[in-house]
Amino acid sequence: MGGEYKREEGGMCNIPQDFADNKIGSCPFCKAESPGWLTREEWKMIGSNNFYFKCPKCESEFMVLKDDVTGLSFTKNSYSGKQKAKAGKKMNVPYVTIVKIGLRVKTPQNMMLKDEEIPLPMLKKICRGEE
Repeated sequence: MGGEYKREEGGMCNIPQDFADNKIGSCPFCKAESPGWLTREEWKMIGSNNFYFKCPKCESEFMVLKDDVTGLSFTKNSYSGKQKAKAGKKMNVPYVTIVKIGLRVKTPQNMMLKDEEIPLPMLKKICRGEE
């Protein structure tokens, strides 16, 4: 398992923190505009490492493969890209797994998303009520 969640401020190039702040942006569940995402990395012996993101406002947590965060999986020239293509996933889209939905924002509808891996844009649409 990875370390503790933390917020990295002021770094020159902090890829997971930039991804959380700019790509995830507002929390899909509590709708906080700039929640101040917390991040942590989980290392694996084989396969892609995972980045975890936690909204400090509602305690919801997401997991994204490191190669989706960095964009390495967006090309079929990489191993992770080949795996993504083989699974029929969209190549240039990060996929998010909902690890936990915060207690105060849990609803019967969004609880069905727990443990699901879905494209980030689709998660945002679902949580806005567009899907």
